[in-house]
Amino acid sequence: MESTMDWNDLRFFLAVARSKSLSEAGRQLEVSTSTVARRIKFLEDSLRLKLFRHHHDGYALTQAGLDLLDPAESAEAQMRLVERSARRKDGELAGLVRIDVPELIGQKILLPELRGFYANYPNIRLDFRSSVLPVRLRAQESDIVVRLVRPERGNYRIRLVGKIGFGFFASQEYLIRHGTPRAESDLLRHRVIAWPDDLKFLTMSAWLQTVCPDLAPSMFLDSFKAHVEAAKHGFGIAALPYFAASAEGLVPVLTTIAPLKLDLWLLIHDRSPMTNSIRVTYDEILRILIRNQSRLEEFEQPTLPI
Repeated sequence: MESTMDWNDLRFFLAVARSKSLSEAGRQLEVSTSTVARRIKFLEDSLRLKLFRHHHDGYALTQAGLDLLDPAESAEAQMRLVERSARRKDGELAGLVRIDVPELIGQKILLPELRGFYANYPNIRLDFRSSVLPVRLRAQESDIVVRLVRPERGNYRIRLVGKIGFGFFASQEYLIRHGTPRAESDLLRHRVIAWPDDLKFLTMSAWLQTVCPDLAPSMFLDSFKAHVEAAKHGFGIAALPYFAASAEGLVPVLTTIAPLKLDLWLLIHDRSPMTNSIRVTYDEILRILIRNQSRLEEFEQPTLPI
């Protein structure tokens, strides 16, 4: 069985498993849909196993497919290590490092402090990915992950690096026009910026619903950057990380409500290759996050112009 399977077969298998679509897998691999279907059938025939079931909403893994997923992703990680090693001189700090980080932490905390690192390691290329959705760690989509939720499953090199504080904020302009809320129930009479229904599972969205269950938000946005911009331009009150709100000169409101504090995790999957480039990048990100811990956890009142 093993002699009939090669890496190209597994590439097609992983693409369909992740996208649940032959056409999307073909787009990612830059081949036709019929080629994807043919390679999947070849793999299933060679293994004498049914790997996918076709449903109305796409292709789902069978139990045999689920059993193959971990070995396939391990092979993927090894192939990435081989490819990087082949492109790198012995001992040279070079190559691509993929980093998945919440967007505002990446933009407001990491990027401003990585300029010196970039100057010291000109041959290391950084690929930043930002999303409110947790990256699929098992798939080794990123080398280094900064996360607000600890993984429930899997084996990781993981470190708790601090906490992120959240509160409610609005612009001075908004508060002059609409007044300042004094209690949770006052939010019912204010414009509030919230997350759309498909992101209600996020901790920040759930916290807002807990504070004011009957809330009817006036605006729904699907990224933290958009929430910050909307609050800054006076569209309403938003639940934001302290460090981002402070940087934009936003005013804290409802300060008697217990703030939301989320743990901040830095991690790497056990199966991810720990190259020298990844190691020095990891160490630098760790130093930056620890150095900025008070800024991340506590609100710093912005200095307003006189």
